Amino acid sequence: MHVKSALSPRGAGRRAHPPPIALPDKGGPPQVHPRPRPMPVESRHGKPRSQPRARRDSDLLSTRDQILDAAYRIFVEVGYNQISMRKIALEAGVNQSLLHYYYGSKENLMLEVLQYLNTRLLDRQRAMYQEVRSFAAIWATALKYFKEDVQSGYVRALWELRAQGLSNPRIRQRLSEMIGQWRDLVVDLAKQALTEYGIEGEVDPQILGRIIADLYWGAEVEILAGEDPQLHIEAIRLLGNLFRWLAQDRRARTRREARAGHS
Repeated sequence: MHVKSALSPRGAGRRAHPPPIALPDKGGPPQVHPRPRPMPVESRHGKPRSQPRARRDSDLLSTRDQILDAAYRIFVEVGYNQISMRKIALEAGVNQSLLHYYYGSKENLMLEVLQYLNTRLLDRQRAMYQEVRSFAAIWATALKYFKEDVQSGYVRALWELRAQGLSNPRIRQRLSEMIGQWRDLVVDLAKQALTEYGIEGEVDPQILGRIIADLYWGAEVEILAGEDPQLHIEAIRLLGNLFRWLAQDRRARTRREARAGHS
């Protein structure tokens, strides 16, 4: 999903981070929802305290991209429990108060990072479906994307937040919405494959979508746990034959029924 080159360290002796976010430019700012600007607070002399000078819109957009990029790198490096707004601010080169101003909390910022990535990866996937067309080619390209996403750190970021969602209903709900978009995409792919192989109605596409999604989710967890990625990649590649097998099974069943009808 992202580039594989390491981020150049900014200081001597500093350990290298995972690759930075490098996604297709879809135009426009990341989907960030800044909190309302607070009312002026009076000083002890009764005069309103001055607010920071308003930045130009272009500066704000650049700063938000910078923050999300830095938050992603730190998130992948240290995980949810060890990340802090202070670490992100240092990595982004911004004042920590700016993070609190725009996001309010670490939870909000991490969810925004994942939403930022997820939206663009879904756009990438949908564009590929339209461009590649055939199921076999889509399956092969999706597997290539999967390997890139594991290497980039996106898969770890996703599962770090899924773990937090076990005890945090708000995180669980947001992730359920994001993952639901992927499930819908996979179900649509199953419908396409059933039509392409001439076996509409053979199996409920919702069930096929679950089989495909569960295969990927399971592979992600096992790879994150340190298991051999290649075995899981080969398992995914093998399941690309599922619809061909279903088509062969239908033809064999049709032949048996035809022979039985003539006996």
